[in-house]
Amino acid sequence: MNSKSSLLRKFILKKLEKPRKSYEQRVYNNIDRLYNVIRPGDVVLVEGRSEMSRLINLFTRSHWSHVAMYVGTALLHPDSKRDSGLKTYGKDANHMLIEAFSGEGVIASPLNKYKDYNIRICRPYGIIESDLHHVIEQVIGRLGMHYDNQNIVDIALMVLQTIWRPNRKHAFRACLGNCNDYQVICSGMIAEAFQSVGYPIVPVLLPQSQKDAFNENNPYGGDLIMRHYTQITPKDFDLSPNFEVIKYNIIGTTQVDYKSLWTDRL
Repeated sequence: MNSKSSLLRKFILKKLEKPRKSYEQRVYNNIDRLYNVIRPGDVVLVEGRSEMSRLINLFTRSHWSHVAMYVGTALLHPDSKRDSGLKTYGKDANHMLIEAFSGEGVIASPLNKYKDYNIRICRPYGIIESDLHHVIEQVIGRLGMHYDNQNIVDIALMVLQTIWRPNRKHAFRACLGNCNDYQVICSGMIAEAFQSVGYPIVPVLLPQSQKDAFNENNPYGGDLIMRHYTQITPKDFDLSPNFEVIKYNIIGTTQVDYKSLWTDRL
């Protein structure tokens, strides 16, 4: 019985991972500019092409269905097993990502694979260099781990419950999914690494009383509760006030004659 359910699960996942026929790319990514701008520790948000990505878009109510961490050349160490197989990527091995996929687990991939995708670069603002190094090393240390498919299901149920029962209190510290040290999802893996050094993604604000004054030294203005990393979704990095969005195609690179961009051709 278990083997049958396992085969059925694999069949469904394989169907969901197939790319959709229609995909709208909103801008052609200048990969050379991207290489010049991106830094190790940056978070790369991706609008995926698969049916699974579309489902994640729907239940998270966001364009972003996947998240990866840019680690640059961190895997290229002669005395380490990390660079196993990286030679096949050529120059792209200098620009690597760590990411997690259903069916593949945690893998290393070249950033160039998302050249033809809609992506966004989010950079942790003001993080201490030693903390950022710890975050990167922790994410790299997850290589080879399995993907927690149950976590995706539980996040979807959590979101649906907030729609069906908006007044129900939600346990922000509750772990979703299988909750073990051997399985992760893409966003939870990266969120866990940042939260391990106390760097917040989207914490929960404690309610303020009328007597509480706004704390100018705290950008949130009040006390926080750390949300469990298994509840973090890709859009949370985009919404987080701690991550700045890095514009590399147009803004911050050159003056654009925006009036000359248009064409009458269809």
